Amino acid sequence: MRSPVPGKLAICLLAGFAAVACSTMPTPAPTPPPVTTPPPVTTPTRADAATSAPPPSVTPYTAVATPAASVSAAARKVRAAHDYNGDGYPDLVVGAPQATADGKALILRAEVLYGSADGLTTTKREIVSTGVVAPRTEDDILSLASGDFDRDGYADLAIVVPVTNDPAAPQELRTNHQLTIVFGTADGLSGTPVTVTQPLAAGWLTLLTAAGDFNKDGYQDLVVTDDAGVWVTYGGRSIRKGRASWKTVLSEATYVGSFATGDVTGDGFADLAVAYSVDDPADEGTGVVYRGSPTGLAGRVPGRFPGWGVGAVAIGDIDGDGFGDVIAGSSYADAEDSGGQIYISRGSAGGLAERRLLGPGSPGMPKTTDVAGGFGSSVAVGDVDADGYGDVAVGGDGDTGAVYVLRGRRGGLSARDAQVLVPETVGISDPNTAGFGQAVSLIDLDGDAAAELLAAADGAVSVYSPTGRNAPVHITPAQRDDDFGYPLN
Repeated sequence: MRSPVPGKLAICLLAGFAAVACSTMPTPAPTPPPVTTPPPVTTPTRADAATSAPPPSVTPYTAVATPAASVSAAARKVRAAHDYNGDGYPDLVVGAPQATADGKALILRAEVLYGSADGLTTTKREIVSTGVVAPRTEDDILSLASGDFDRDGYADLAIVVPVTNDPAAPQELRTNHQLTIVFGTADGLSGTPVTVTQPLAAGWLTLLTAAGDFNKDGYQDLVVTDDAGVWVTYGGRSIRKGRASWKTVLSEATYVGSFATGDVTGDGFADLAVAYSVDDPADEGTGVVYRGSPTGLAGRVPGRFPGWGVGAVAIGDIDGDGFGDVIAGSSYADAEDSGGQIYISRGSAGGLAERRLLGPGSPGMPKTTDVAGGFGSSVAVGDVDADGYGDVAVGGDGDTGAVYVLRGRRGGLSARDAQVLVPETVGISDPNTAGFGQAVSLIDLDGDAAAELLAAADGAVSVYSPTGRNAPVHITPAQRDDDFGYPLN
């Protein structure tokens, strides 16, 4: 089970909240045939995608009209950023490193499952390989971000992986990181990964990546960090050839805990929220938001959010006012709540407004004995009940783990009507439940305007409908010996 350590990927979704679909969804294209591509991408692999479990007893789902017309625009951005084959349905990528024959190293790969009107498809799963073999460690070894970087109508997948330089050198000196992009096509992620140039001023990239359209030119832009700084490259056709022109966003950090993209100021440009620390023993970390503009990221907005111990950040409109709110998760037990907490900072045209805190000990929060700490280790925003308000999923990966679902409303996020889900809740009897909640995502995979919850455990991913409209689905690796389930994108 992964603990909340520096370098853990913050699962983030793009501008707006993550799961409200447009009122009219395009007809899904037929499932394309498997495509054989040249190395280092392996030939797409077919396998059974999931095993359904009986649905729990919950209130039946009823669609509710959204409160604002801007919801559709936000939903379109999210859908497009994860639609690798252009059929109108978001797709899912799961980290799936495969053990080598001796079990001492991992072949760094990811598995792709495609969305459809029936949810994730069961007839096609693709393996995307980076061609990189890395030592097996307890650290996170794969980072994913997606968006249409070349504006061809298909979402693309950015992957950061460690590479070994000098086997004779000490381990702390012999790993760097490689940034590659696999471009989407009508057949999905079926192309050869393209290695992208890294920032010249950067040291070794860490396993954090994010994407968003900061200058609103229709190209998704890419953000990376080396813990001392944060850089952005703006999307364009040249990135297909691996060329990137990097601009410095932040340079005074010694540790970058997480970042996420979304429209905090409500002006239609994606903004970038960053939690980081500087070189000061008394520094408790800070969180800032960089404003998007016609020229790209252009300075910080007024206001800050907490950054100490924050290892997960997400942005979404939880109160329906048209501004993205920043959700920051800190899972450390010695923080303001002994089980961890999330900080909620409201977005506005003038920047970040007041801050609230919620934790497992907050009044009205449902209780569980199956998670000992870890609340806030992962966060995601999406609309699970199609009421137009962003809801929040919070992972608590202590012991067997749990996921909390908190509902958005006009007054903001509340513990009222919150759900707490443990493996048994979602119908899992499989032994692959350790670390349940270490990664979460909320995204509408079937185009019905309500988000599904995806929760990762060590070796499995569960797809669950918090409103009970669909039966839970438990996804295990397509191939044996996969270190499957983390990260999610």
